[in-house]
Amino acid sequence: MVVGRVTAQDRRQQLIDAAIRVAEREGIAATTTRRIAAEAGARLATVHYCFRSKQELLEGVLSAIITELSEAARGHVRPGHDARTLLHDGMRALWVIVEKEPGKQQLTYELTHYALRQPGMESFAQWQYETSYAACAAHLEGVAAAAGIVWSLPLPVLTRMLMTVIDGVVLGWLVDRDSLSAVAALDALTDLLATLAVQPNGAAHPNG
Repeated sequence: MVVGRVTAQDRRQQLIDAAIRVAEREGIAATTTRRIAAEAGARLATVHYCFRSKQELLEGVLSAIITELSEAARGHVRPGHDARTLLHDGMRALWVIVEKEPGKQQLTYELTHYALRQPGMESFAQWQYETSYAACAAHLEGVAAAAGIVWSLPLPVLTRMLMTVIDGVVLGWLVDRDSLSAVAALDALTDLLATLAVQPNGAAHPNG
């Protein structure tokens, strides 16, 4: 039996997945490259070959989490639907992942605080939010294109508003696990966002 060689990209993904498991189980501070290597069944040298630093590996971890969430939301952007429907369906798809993988969501908050407290890693926290804002902006642009609307607020303002509320709702849910209240808050958010959808001529979209 011939076993194919593991590509560098596959090995990187294996190490990222291992890092997520270790970080969820033991916390960011305890997520050393040695523990990641052991979790992945790889040599320590392999970790250092695939990633130039622990920060680069953590960036891979965060990118994987953000990509999973953003792809879930974007998967519900379909032409022929109004903005309210697209926003609602995307938010519900995102929430399914939050409830299914709470450890990953907690990890994103831990990464922020860890980076802010580690000398030399301040730029990581900034990169984290810039990456999240970019993913959110891309989703809002996709919704606008599919629904044939424009946003009445500048995209950077709308993006920050949306991300700030989602951040708060998810963090609150991680504390109390009150899914009904969390979903109600997100539904209210999508209803509010839909009122900011206008037709290209400036008129309010009839269905949001």
